[in-house]
Amino acid sequence: MLAAALVACAGESSGPLPPASPRIDYVDGALEPILERGRAVVIEGLGFGAVQGGGAVTFARAGGGGDVTAPVASPADWSDQVVRTTVPDSAVSGTLALTTAGGRRLTATVHVLPHVVFSPDTLHWDSLGTFPRAPVGVALAAAEIPSGTGVVTTLYAAGGAEQISGALVPDSGVYVARALAAGLVGPWVRQHDAADFTSRVLPAPRAFAAAAVATRYNSRFAGSGLYVIGGIDGAGRAQASVFAADVTADSVVGRLTPIEPLPAPAAGALAVVTRGRIYVIGGTDSVGRPRQNVFVGRIGLEGHIDGWYVQPLLPTPRAYGGAVVRDERAVAFGGVADSVPPGGGLDSGTARLASSDTAAVSLVSGFFTSAWAPGATLLSTGRSQFATLDLRDVVLVVGGVYAGAATNSAETIAATAVGDSLGPFSGPVGLATRSIAFQNGGTLIGPTGVTWREADGSRRGLVLGGIDLSTGLRKAGVWGF
Repeated sequence: MLAAALVACAGESSGPLPPASPRIDYVDGALEPILERGRAVVIEGLGFGAVQGGGAVTFARAGGGGDVTAPVASPADWSDQVVRTTVPDSAVSGTLALTTAGGRRLTATVHVLPHVVFSPDTLHWDSLGTFPRAPVGVALAAAEIPSGTGVVTTLYAAGGAEQISGALVPDSGVYVARALAAGLVGPWVRQHDAADFTSRVLPAPRAFAAAAVATRYNSRFAGSGLYVIGGIDGAGRAQASVFAADVTADSVVGRLTPIEPLPAPAAGALAVVTRGRIYVIGGTDSVGRPRQNVFVGRIGLEGHIDGWYVQPLLPTPRAYGGAVVRDERAVAFGGVADSVPPGGGLDSGTARLASSDTAAVSLVSGFFTSAWAPGATLLSTGRSQFATLDLRDVVLVVGGVYAGAATNSAETIAATAVGDSLGPFSGPVGLATRSIAFQNGGTLIGPTGVTWREADGSRRGLVLGGIDLSTGLRKAGVWGF
């Protein structure tokens, strides 16, 4: 066929290629995204028109009443390749249509969830059973998959560490569980192959790594993949490795193999996944020194990382803290700035950070558009080694080392989103009789957290594992809401 094509072209005059046809490539960085009412969304493609003119964006309307037009706030939000809009309150799953300035109708399939505000005042933790091991520093990720008119969520857990003779010993296990209705979670199943019982585990032990799951619903990848990023190895040294494997909603179906590594080792990094991009902020180097590094990687068409891009440095080294990436701003908070042992240690003399750093991010490219700058002091006291649960309108910090941790004076604290940033954390929040400590959780140091959404838009979350500060013993518990 190639030879025939070459013969057919012989003798034809050369010239510029014809213009590409208008098209929608991605919505919110994904092939078939799960969107939320009231949230900003970016449509990427070609041929939309340099100015909006008669162009428009519509969503299917609730109740089957035709379409609803999405607002385009300013002329700057419409260009030939990018349109920014907001999901209307009456939008439902179905067809997103973009009418170009020239009158051509382009479509994409989207899934729309209601926007439900999480109230920290009513928070109550429930025991969700136990994890098969008693680990600290597990890498956790959640994959939301549309199913009929609902959403099903699968949780993936990788690595972690056992504390043996006072030392943290990383593990290579990988586990999968299904999120059930009302915030419950099914059994955690260790992954293996019937013919090779080691083939679905990490190729090397890791703890305090970051995890991400890519699907067509949150990235440009048409498949589904699990990524385990950085972390400490069996010698307690941070690594730059990134392991990846194909997954389904029920299991890991391929071997975890190395792909594009980070530019530098990182453990205890502040990792965030949004709009098909992975942000790795801070973390310790191979000898336990917190770093200022910030990397951004985009999940590519074949599931690999389209390069790890070095971004502006943090003003202050940070590790074992928290971070969120909003539409156009990133915020990093808490953690440690001084050298620490693997996992951050339990030494009360280690200085912990109450401060935050912030920087502007492009909603379209995902890259940083400004240098980081010191932000507000978001925590009332220095705090590190906590779980961060981003519930969009509210961010929770759970556990960790802080003044008053021994008595659980602020087990769970909450900050409200203020525009693209965060207000100060306060608390404790939730019902004291339904706290993690009240349910035999102790004071958790180094737990891991993850959040997801149900079909009605309600937010769910859990924390897993950690070390009890008062006893120094590992906890195998899982707690959620």
